Amino acid sequence: MKRKFLGLRGGQLRVDSLFRVRGLNIFDEHGRLFFAMGAMTPPHRANASYGADFGVPKFLRFEWRDKTEMEPDGALKRGLPDGAFYGGTLLGNYTIPVASRIPDALLEDKRRNGGGFRLKIRIHPDGPLIGWDLERGIGTGPDGSKFHHAGGDFQEAYIYQGEVLRKGWFIHPKTGERIETDY
Repeated sequence: MKRKFLGLRGGQLRVDSLFRVRGLNIFDEHGRLFFAMGAMTPPHRANASYGADFGVPKFLRFEWRDKTEMEPDGALKRGLPDGAFYGGTLLGNYTIPVASRIPDALLEDKRRNGGGFRLKIRIHPDGPLIGWDLERGIGTGPDGSKFHHAGGDFQEAYIYQGEVLRKGWFIHPKTGERIETDY
């Protein structure tokens, strides 16, 4: 898998949620904290940069809770990485493959033509959704947006000056149904 991403650096992580989620922890395959957020409510989204040989984990484990607790070194006392949320009842616990799903064509295009890789995560009550794309200049994408090779379990709507030019969609994690959205 390392050869697949050889020579690529950086990227952007984009995380949002379709419902109010508390105590969101996302761990990589080594159990390290990849992302954490105390509370997230739609349409809030968080962006973070990451790097080190492209930084695409083999898989991610997601968990969220009904509430969180706070105490000094509380996560460490529970065997969790520092900064992880804990407490309450665990409502979501999912493990999803990531790196193996990223298309080779996207990586080759990034090597040849550049662009910013985005790993996108959308939290759905029935399980997390994973998406990806390459970001370039406005109007360069196949649909007139700035995103190339958009794929995965969801794609955001293309909105320009407040008008939805292309609807978004997601694949329901339990039913497999494709659902169109205005976001």
